[in-house]
Amino acid sequence: MIPSGQRKQSPGCYNGKANIAKAEIHDYSCSFIKDELLHYPLLVTKVGAIHPVNTNVEEISMNEPNARTKLVDLSQFVLVIQWNQPICKEFDTDEMNARSVFSLQWLKDWAYDMTSLQSSRLGREISIEHTFIHKYKNAIEEQDQDEIHKRASHKGLISVDYDNVTNEENRDGLLTFLDALFLDGSAIVTNSPSIENETDSDNVVSTVGKVIGGSLSHGYLYGDTFHVKSTTNAINVAYTSRELGPHQDLTYYESKPGFQLLHCASMPLNIIGGESILIDCMAAAHTFRQLAPDLFATLVNCPATFVKDREGARMTYSRPHIVLQSDYCGGGGGNNNNYDNGNGNGNGNGNDIASNGEIVGVHWAPPFEGPLRIHPNCVEDYYRAYAAFELMLDNTKCPRACSQATGLDLSLTTKLASFGNDYTWQSRLKPGEIMVFNNTRMLHGRREFELPKSAETEAMEMERHLIGAYTNIDDSLNRYRVFLNEMDLYRIIPNVGNGSQSALPS
Repeated sequence: MIPSGQRKQSPGCYNGKANIAKAEIHDYSCSFIKDELLHYPLLVTKVGAIHPVNTNVEEISMNEPNARTKLVDLSQFVLVIQWNQPICKEFDTDEMNARSVFSLQWLKDWAYDMTSLQSSRLGREISIEHTFIHKYKNAIEEQDQDEIHKRASHKGLISVDYDNVTNEENRDGLLTFLDALFLDGSAIVTNSPSIENETDSDNVVSTVGKVIGGSLSHGYLYGDTFHVKSTTNAINVAYTSRELGPHQDLTYYESKPGFQLLHCASMPLNIIGGESILIDCMAAAHTFRQLAPDLFATLVNCPATFVKDREGARMTYSRPHIVLQSDYCGGGGGNNNNYDNGNGNGNGNGNDIASNGEIVGVHWAPPFEGPLRIHPNCVEDYYRAYAAFELMLDNTKCPRACSQATGLDLSLTTKLASFGNDYTWQSRLKPGEIMVFNNTRMLHGRREFELPKSAETEAMEMERHLIGAYTNIDDSLNRYRVFLNEMDLYRIIPNVGNGSQSALPS
């Protein structure tokens, strides 16, 4: 449909009878293609496009003197197919409606033969190599001084100055920040403005949040910005001094928050504990499948129930802990709940998908889990698999105790626990720092804390005070992609954890 470039005919109009009458490869300099472009400029696909036709009308307007040069720069060759009849029954008999013109590069980018699908998956399915801790360790091993310098100050996390993030003219600073968020899953903003009052603190975290997502999100329960500090009669375990194990926020939403920001407004010097923690649950799931494929399949096939039930909130959402996307027909997203055979594998496709499906989501929030709704025969398997995966995500859990409780071999539980020990980031935030992380990919938490009391220091003590906010993952990913496009850059973006493959062709 001109000029929007969206489909005029639905895929359902395909009649299945069109055959290729002739196929030729041309470059943009041949007279045939020139004439074609003059009359039908939108019929040629643009390299990097998502729609099958070019939606950037201004860029290829034939009124521009060097329009053809722009097209040649995008892709040198095109495939011209002449069909023996119009492909869709609703097309008229115009010869042009029985002709297709494709950029060869576009066809290569969007190819879906199995080799191409598997190759593209390697870049976007998150593994240990994608974690910022691995990148930091690798930089040290390779003696990459530039990479070490970028990551050393915050134990592997890249840090960016507040002014470099929020100054619209400093695109290099913003690029460093967004790259860290989408490629590593987390980053630290340093030197944010000093806090004079609560309004100032809200403005600081809001400003950074809007840089990422355009606007803040998920404000119904706690507000657009919320204050994390220990209170009496707390409505959330986060508002206490107790330990808060690794988890994602708001898993009881259909679409939980994308990026979360936690701005450290104050942190007492004499505090004991209170360190923030992060771990990449997508990388953990990837390793879990390698170490314990049967346990992995259980968490793919058995849905958990996530809940929020208090005054002003009655929310529940059921989903498996690990979500997969299959590259072949007959395989779903991994949520196979047909338990007729009593083993949790449904009609037999569940384990195939668990073995081959691409990991596109993990859902984990122990404090916010409700009653199971699965076949009774699957319950014991579920708890065994749950305990095993938790060993990888929470490095306070004991592999020997897990082995004794579940019957799993101690050698396996030890290997599982080593992931949590090796890939858990732990650090106490300093006033002025903002920890920003992908809530759909990274689990976050906090160590228990206390403030020693004494006559000399009591009056001087501050409270541990973080200010939080959320963004929507779709808006944030879109802003990053558009920003890269504006700067004529390309990144292989790992899956962001929202239940879908995230990478676009180059």
